[in-house]
Amino acid sequence: MSHSRSRAGEKSSGRHDDARLYIRKQPVVQDREYLRVRVFSTLFGIGIVVVLVLGLALMAIIGHGSSTATASGGGPASSIAHGYGSLNYPKGPCGNAGQASCPAVDPGWFPVRAQSPGAVVAAITGGSEFAAIARQYGIASLDTPALVHAYGAHTGLDYYDDDHWVVSVRDSTGMRCGLFDFVYDRVHQRMRFSSYGVLTAQDPHSRLAFPYVPLSIALTRFQGQRSLSEMAGTQPELIFFPVDSNFPNLNSPVHKWAGGGNSAMDPMWHMVGADRQNYFVGGDLNVYAQPDLPIAKGLP
Repeated sequence: MSHSRSRAGEKSSGRHDDARLYIRKQPVVQDREYLRVRVFSTLFGIGIVVVLVLGLALMAIIGHGSSTATASGGGPASSIAHGYGSLNYPKGPCGNAGQASCPAVDPGWFPVRAQSPGAVVAAITGGSEFAAIARQYGIASLDTPALVHAYGAHTGLDYYDDDHWVVSVRDSTGMRCGLFDFVYDRVHQRMRFSSYGVLTAQDPHSRLAFPYVPLSIALTRFQGQRSLSEMAGTQPELIFFPVDSNFPNLNSPVHKWAGGGNSAMDPMWHMVGADRQNYFVGGDLNVYAQPDLPIAKGLP
């Protein structure tokens, strides 16, 4: 009997232990299921929010594109008023259809009383451009202006078709600190500022007056290289010319032009030889005949 009770107790105890184990494990399984559902719900909610944000952004982009096209005149239903600077509308307040003519641009001409260095200096120093540049760069005095003649083609541009007066200037120490270039309209006895080049103390030209090749040296080179003298009754003169478009880089290995003459500030000496031919002494001190010059073909 005791043995039977003992065995029955063991069996009963075993079933009880199994039940206790099952009861212990059950809440663990339920917790895991609950976490899965909660994570899924959270992710699903985040996904909905992302979709809504993207949708709103897309609608804003489409709306902006539509308004841009309308403002640019891309649609017939545009109700946005056009203003200056918008597409398909005249730019500026004058000179367009239905507008008043624009006032003429003032090129800055000022009178010069005579074709002499003294009259030219008086005209230059009385101009507003010279006064402003003189204050900025400390200009104290001028050398003697040199007349540079326009030579070659007619272009329709006063820079190339008119003569120029060019003059080097000095600071208070006597060092040359710059070079002025003025267009000279001989017919109307007037001048206008063209450009100013700054010279530093390291520039060898700061110790030379313009023109940098003196006439005496130019004549010596001409006579020595060509074995000629000047034609009687002629006078050497400084010249410049418009450069042919086939010479975009005058110092390139292809063209190798270093004679100058392409601006009034870098002129050549022109002289007529006893053989009645034109000769030109360049900044490189070589003597050229007229066919050697890269002169542009201008208007007849």
